[in-house]
Amino acid sequence: MSVKLVAYEYVPLGFEIVINNTDVEMGKIWNLWHNVKLTDDPESWDSEINLINKLQGRLGKLTVDQRLIRAQMAEFCRVCPLFPRSIDILCEEIGDDRFSKPEKIGCEGRDLLDSLGYHDQASLNKQQKEILSEYVRSLKKWLRQGQPKASTESKVFDFLGQPTDSKVALVEKLVHIADSDEISVSSLMRLTEDVCKEKHKDFQILGRPLNCFECLPNQGGVPKCQCCYSMLLDSGLLCAGTAGEIRLMVDEFRRFTEENILTYSAAINSWLREESPRPVTLLKDARYIKENGLEIAEKVHASLGEKDEAKTWLTACLLKTVKDNQRWHKITELIDSFPEATSWFRERL
Repeated sequence: MSVKLVAYEYVPLGFEIVINNTDVEMGKIWNLWHNVKLTDDPESWDSEINLINKLQGRLGKLTVDQRLIRAQMAEFCRVCPLFPRSIDILCEEIGDDRFSKPEKIGCEGRDLLDSLGYHDQASLNKQQKEILSEYVRSLKKWLRQGQPKASTESKVFDFLGQPTDSKVALVEKLVHIADSDEISVSSLMRLTEDVCKEKHKDFQILGRPLNCFECLPNQGGVPKCQCCYSMLLDSGLLCAGTAGEIRLMVDEFRRFTEENILTYSAAINSWLREESPRPVTLLKDARYIKENGLEIAEKVHASLGEKDEAKTWLTACLLKTVKDNQRWHKITELIDSFPEATSWFRERL
């Protein structure tokens, strides 16, 4: 099936439309704010979304690249294997004004890019292999105690902590499984399960998003859940790294996510406010974002580059998406205690 984007002048603000070339009557409309507000009713959009949509309305015609970047942003999910690298990808694309990395960065998007042919099974399999390769490189670097630089490396180092004999043995087994040509989900699952049961008697209640044990291979050998491998790896690393401390792995992963959400939001916010890169107020009990807060802010500013109206709109979309993604669970998060991390919105409302 051949599909294409509808001419921009016919697309309502906050939406995107594609049509089948052979049947122009069969257009499909996507609400680009669905992963922020779990509704398809524009009347439920808040004042921040309405502000951003007004910015879009003043831009005139968007380029195809700008529309595709915004569509990819609508896929963003904080439990995707690429998080927080997914935010780096979006910042780079906004700064370059070019949709150059059509990677799947979430599971709760509305499949717009899938419909346009960017996320077929072959590309997803390739992306999964690349993610696993990145994990293997990070695990090998941890074994030799190199200096973490990339997002996945930092996550692996933070989850594992300092090396011990038992951690080294685990990582060597994980590398052996993940570095094989045909990775075995069941082998990875058994190893992770053994580690977590050994460290935590209440393992059976840890559940998702860390463990995808219900995600078994289908007949083609491909996991039903695109995030399955990374969830299992993250779970094993966290269980090993907490050294038997009484902390549920779900809570630990949530803490990792919230510290990154806060840090990246503050960095994006400071770019919008045209401030110099600076880290968010240091958390006294930070576990994952410590001395690297300034490095993240500088990276975000460098990627976004010089400010213009189109970048401002896309970056405002990104700030709203990052800070509010998956917030319908109504749980208080770290970012709620740091209003300076999203001050750009309040100054314009």
